Amino acid sequence: MSRSKRLLTLLDLLRQSRRPITARQLAQQLNVSVRSIYRDIATLQEQGAQIEGEAGVGYQMASGFWLPPLNFTSQELEALVLGMRWVTRQADPELAHSAAVCLGKVLSELPDDLADEVTHNTLLVGPAASLADDDNVACLRAALQAELKIEFQYQDHAGRNSQRVVWPMALGYFQTALMLIAWCETRQDFRHFRVDRLYDLVVKDQARYPTARRTLMNQWYEQQQIPKPLPF
Repeated sequence: MSRSKRLLTLLDLLRQSRRPITARQLAQQLNVSVRSIYRDIATLQEQGAQIEGEAGVGYQMASGFWLPPLNFTSQELEALVLGMRWVTRQADPELAHSAAVCLGKVLSELPDDLADEVTHNTLLVGPAASLADDDNVACLRAALQAELKIEFQYQDHAGRNSQRVVWPMALGYFQTALMLIAWCETRQDFRHFRVDRLYDLVVKDQARYPTARRTLMNQWYEQQQIPKPLPF
């Protein structure tokens, strides 16, 4: 492994660790000497990486530190561009705009050769299907972030209408539908709703639901017997 690649890998290890990690642990993972780790950390700190800690105690990336985009590999950039292009095509206007701004920030900081690769990236996203009303999606994302109850009318696949009060937990973006995962007070269980079948949606501004969204999601994963996604 070249030193430049080792430095990038070292940054990733520090960024991913939630607790201080010792130089010996880092050396074992990178298959180098502890002395090499000390030199690498000093080099990264000189280049502006906000690494906290000291020898014998452990090292940790400072909270809020963002890796410069120039540290991305070509394949990582391809994945990032493809993901951002998908969001700009499939998400509501507010989230699509944020994705475009994010991609612009990455592009502005890249060296010329990598910027050219991003500009002429060959991975494209097809035309977007109309998954749901944009206003409803924006309201749902706001309710999710604030952990607020929502109320709406729902029409199922058979055309039956019902009024629901639910605790929103997640939005699932599928190719032909946008699904809301929620705890339903009416059914006293987890339910999945197609967002394009919601209408008269109201966010209850003063009604936080009593169970934390993360707890509800863990319970939902257990009930569905599916593994949790990777933490990113």
